[in-house]
Amino acid sequence: MFPPSSLLAHPKLLLVDDDGCLRGSCASALRAAGYRVLEAADGQAALELFRRENPALVVLDVDMPQLDGWQTLQQLRAGGDRTPVLMLTGLGDVVHRVRGLGAGADDYLAKPCDMRELLARVHALLRRSQSPATGTRVLRFGDHTVDLENHLVTSTHEAPALTRTEFALLELLARKDGRPASRDEILDGVWGYTHRPATRTVETHIWRLRGKLGDDVVEARWIRTIPGAGYSLHPDRAPPALAATAR
Repeated sequence: MFPPSSLLAHPKLLLVDDDGCLRGSCASALRAAGYRVLEAADGQAALELFRRENPALVVLDVDMPQLDGWQTLQQLRAGGDRTPVLMLTGLGDVVHRVRGLGAGADDYLAKPCDMRELLARVHALLRRSQSPATGTRVLRFGDHTVDLENHLVTSTHEAPALTRTEFALLELLARKDGRPASRDEILDGVWGYTHRPATRTVETHIWRLRGKLGDDVVEARWIRTIPGAGYSLHPDRAPPALAATAR
């Protein structure tokens, strides 16, 4: 069982799914874990509840009639809202997972899902959204400058929009100072897993993050794959003006 974040007592969640049976099962598991759960059966009702209730996190199904999960997410993000969103999808292929992350989702979970995994994902997202970064760090990746403390990206061109999960992933890798972080270490540190699920979550997020930063997905320069060891981070050296802002 994963208790609600100690930083936010009894967080309010919005659960959106047109499948009443699945929605009921997920809602029961979340309530048993101590969360307050709002339910919506479609995207339009979800948007109305979201604006009225201001939940701490949204669990959002993709495949819904009328206003689907992609459209609902787009409207949530259109006004600049950064509330964590966990996408539920029956589509397990990489293309659809990457689409969700690119649309502004913070994480995804393929259906049918294990309730323990759902609780782990929710707990990890809430923890990251409420916990400030430990120490100010400014990283440079070519034209992009990433401020880990303030969750800001600036660029000489168009700055990519990073999700909370992507900031958390960069922060974990940055703390390793060039040493590799294993897949299990990343799952524990970013997603809060206490078991080892058969999931491509890490690989998908690394692939997507490389694309946003302009890293070579075949011969990565900044986020490198270390065979048998995991991933290591090698940002460009920040100029003095930027390094000073990190102290």
